[in-house]
Amino acid sequence: WNNMNYEITLCEDDAVQNENLVSWLQEHFSQAHVCAFTSGHALIDHVRQHPAKRIILMDIMLDEGASGIEAARTIKTIDPGCVIVFLSSFLEKACDVYEVDHCYFVYKPQKEKRLEPALKKALSVLMEKPRSLIAHAGACTLCIDPGTIVYLERIKRYTLIHCIDQTYKVKEDLENLQEQLPGTFSRCHRSFLVNFRYVRSYMVHDLEMKNDKLIPVSRRYVQPVRKAFHQYLSSI
Repeated sequence: WNNMNYEITLCEDDAVQNENLVSWLQEHFSQAHVCAFTSGHALIDHVRQHPAKRIILMDIMLDEGASGIEAARTIKTIDPGCVIVFLSSFLEKACDVYEVDHCYFVYKPQKEKRLEPALKKALSVLMEKPRSLIAHAGACTLCIDPGTIVYLERIKRYTLIHCIDQTYKVKEDLENLQEQLPGTFSRCHRSFLVNFRYVRSYMVHDLEMKNDKLIPVSRRYVQPVRKAFHQYLSSI
């Protein structure tokens, strides 16, 4: 864990509890970068502007009736790979947390006993998640789960990242993006990079994807793709 670069991002609207939690986090998780906010809006802006591997420690009830659950829902759309731990003084709110994907619920009166195990579990979950692919579309920074990417296609000065449910147009080239991707991805053409998880069959000069798309395999990449695909099949 000491070699893992990650952030614990706290959202707690009570200033005293916020300060105490920051001190506790810095003492018990000194390897983490700790950021603290008192409002959901400030936290959302931070997540949008600063991509990172992160654990969100989120109070369910925020100032002026704002919902930490709604803030967490928004954050999950920006950073699907983050791991959320909910906090609340209201035990009756425990059922509400199931509206958003999360790792743990900590009842505040029991936080001395529950918080450390909760964060250790969250860290284990975070370590198991694939690193998000970071790319840029105009002024927007994208964090994309590699597991959702079917293939990437280079067209002139931009790259199309074809995911299961949508396509992103980004400025990074295939070489830059491939460096961020796990071993299930393979270059098969100067303009294409595929995720073997979504390949239905390999036909020497084409890869048939599960969405019926045919991706060309150029002569240069025939042998490397064949070897990489066989290695992939033997590993699953």
